[in-house]
Amino acid sequence: MRKRFAVRWRAAAAVGAVTALLAMAPALGAQDVRAKEDGSAIIGLDIFDPAGAPFTLTFRSLDPGEVLLARLKEGTPFLRVMVSLGAQSRVLEAPSGDSSGSPMALLGIDLGTEPQPLKLKAKGWRADGTEESFEWLIVVTPKEFPQTRLQVAPAMTHPPAERLESIRRESVLVAEILGRVSADWLAEGAFQSPLPDHKPFPNFGQQRVYNKTVASVHSGVDISAPRGTRAVAPNSGRIVLANKLYYSGWTVIIDHGRGVFTYCCHFDKVLVKRGESVKKGQAIAEVGSTGRSTGPHLHWSVRILSARVDPFSLAALPL
Repeated sequence: MRKRFAVRWRAAAAVGAVTALLAMAPALGAQDVRAKEDGSAIIGLDIFDPAGAPFTLTFRSLDPGEVLLARLKEGTPFLRVMVSLGAQSRVLEAPSGDSSGSPMALLGIDLGTEPQPLKLKAKGWRADGTEESFEWLIVVTPKEFPQTRLQVAPAMTHPPAERLESIRRESVLVAEILGRVSADWLAEGAFQSPLPDHKPFPNFGQQRVYNKTVASVHSGVDISAPRGTRAVAPNSGRIVLANKLYYSGWTVIIDHGRGVFTYCCHFDKVLVKRGESVKKGQAIAEVGSTGRSTGPHLHWSVRILSARVDPFSLAALPL
């Protein structure tokens, strides 16, 4: 069943203002199947494309943990458009010879977002210096996530006292890395699974209880594979962490630019180094079971700015 949401649109030009209330159809004006350039299909995506807006949004749903692709419309009179969703802001720019900007950008609805209306704002700048502002309300829909109980080594729920400081430093380091926004877009085309030949568990957002005492939310997806299976980069980028951490074991974080990071962990062996550039599909590590793990598998998570999102929501988008 398709979701409905109401959209409020405000366009304020240099002279005069117009206000309209639009009620979108159940399919949001989208098609369930959109053709790619190579003739294949994109299944189950919606496209938000209200009349007069300078950009479109493509997404699977408006659930917590979903990714939205904003793309500047061809032929728009705006050279530059700033799109904001909650605290996230992205700039879309028409291609030009002297600009490093991009006509597309990614926004994320964080995993922990409660069902609520969120303001989607945009401001566009024309070549003649005039500006125009837009505003919509999109409704984040409720979603139920799975629950499970897991048994791990006692030290993975109650670390020894001598490790607490190093665990704290690791947490600070990862937060600092994920907070650095690179200006350039380093990815190439669509994202892919780091283990494309193996089936993922449907456990994004899973509510977990370890050893009946420690609760956590699983912000990624687990993919099981035999020990030693080589995992590949989900897309091109730069390695910003390749180290062993207490809870995630051997871990690789890739910066794909503009605040988009992929995080893969629990490896037995890492094949890349910090600062190295990698191409999509390049081997980065070997599957293992290090850190807080119950068997050989890979944990794959994605951050878009501060938003924790489903990696396969990102992989579904036609970048």
